[in-house]
Formats: sequence, C-alpha cells, structure tokens
Amino acid sequence: MNSLLSSSQLWALAAGDVLFHSNGFSYADEYALSKGEVDIDIIREEFLHESWSIVDEESAYSTLNWLVEVGHRSEFNRVRNLMSLMTPQRQEQFIESQQEEFRAINAKVVQRYDKVLPEAGILAWDLGRAAAVCYLSAEIGYISKEYAWSYLLDNAVQLQQSYSSWQEYGLAYIIGRQFWDKDLDDSSTMLHHRLIQRQLTVPECPWSFLPWNTKLNHDLA
Repeated sequence: MNSLLSSSQLWALAAGDVLFHSNGFSYADEYALSKGEVDIDIIREEFLHESWSIVDEESAYSTLNWLVEVGHRSEFNRVRNLMSLMTPQRQEQFIESQQEEFRAINAKVVQRYDKVLPEAGILAWDLGRAAAVCYLSAEIGYISKEYAWSYLLDNAVQLQQSYSSWQEYGLAYIIGRQFWDKDLDDSSTMLHHRLIQRQLTVPECPWSFLPWNTKLNHDLA
C-alpha cells in the first residue's frame, strides 16, 4: 500500500472496519470515497441520513458527541453495575421481573458476557461505529478534516488503552451489537461471531495483520 495516511490514521480508521467493509470501503484503498464500489449519494442518504440522522454540521457533531460521551455503553454499564451486586439467583429474578422484553434480553446479554469483558465493556461498539461515522461525515463535508482526525485519534488511543488486542476489541464490539440489537437468538449470535472471526482471519481485513499496539501519534499535519 502506497499510503497517503500515517500508520496512526490507518489504525484509527481500522477500528471502524466492520462498518466500512459493509458499506463498500476497503482498507487497501485507505477507505477512500473515490475508490471501490462506493456511491457517495448512498453514503450521504442511506448511511449518514437514514441510519444516523446526520444531515448537516450540527447533527454530525451531536451524533459524534453522543457516541463518545454516552453511547449504548451507558445503559449497558448501568445494568452491569446493578447486576454485579446480585447473586446468580437474584439476577434470574431480576431478569424475569422486567416487564418489557427488550429490557429482559439486555439484562441477559449483560449476565452472559459480564465475565469475559474488560472494565471498558462495550466501548468498542460505540467508538468502532464512531470511527466510520466521523470519517464519512468529514468526507461528505459536514465536519472539518482537522476535527475529524483529532476525534479519530483520541478514540484510537482510548481503545488501545481499554482493550488488549483486536480479538478482545472484536468480542466487545459484537457483544455491544447484540445489546443494541436486543437479540440473543443462537443463530444471530453465531452470525455475529462469524463476522468478527472474518475480521480476524481474512488477509484483506486490517485486524488480521495490523499490530494492536501500533504507536499512535497525534502530531499530524
């Protein structure tokens, strides 16, 4: 790859590779809008507008701030902290007491994965998506490139400090996805795991070859 981006920038973008890949972007092309099978109108209308309600600078900043400051991890952590004080039997009673099915499912997600997650929980889910949303918001022109790279590199540093490997990061990402999707069906769970397994093993995916502990440099031109 004849890179126009630094290794720090490429690492920061690779954190969002799941979303980038699903929308036609490639790490080999440095996720450029001008390459591959990417339609800029689809990115603007279907990805940013329909999926994220981003239509201008204000909505872009609002969404990006929510992802980095709150995200789905806020509710996950609330339930996780609450259930950490309960015995297994009390946890089951708590789950059964939930009047809304989605709350019961989310509590089950927390119960199932609590012990395999680091303290950061599902931060990967929020910041992984934030990487794609931020970069594409800048590419469309809703936010400045300078702000975008500062945001992306801050996120990258936080992710490196919160997880020990792409594998741990990927696991947290799919657990976050299940929490968001409110779906613990076995077939869906297997689909999520296969998705991350692809990220970790397919040679074209950066998680399979990019060192997790790549040195991240904020001093970019």
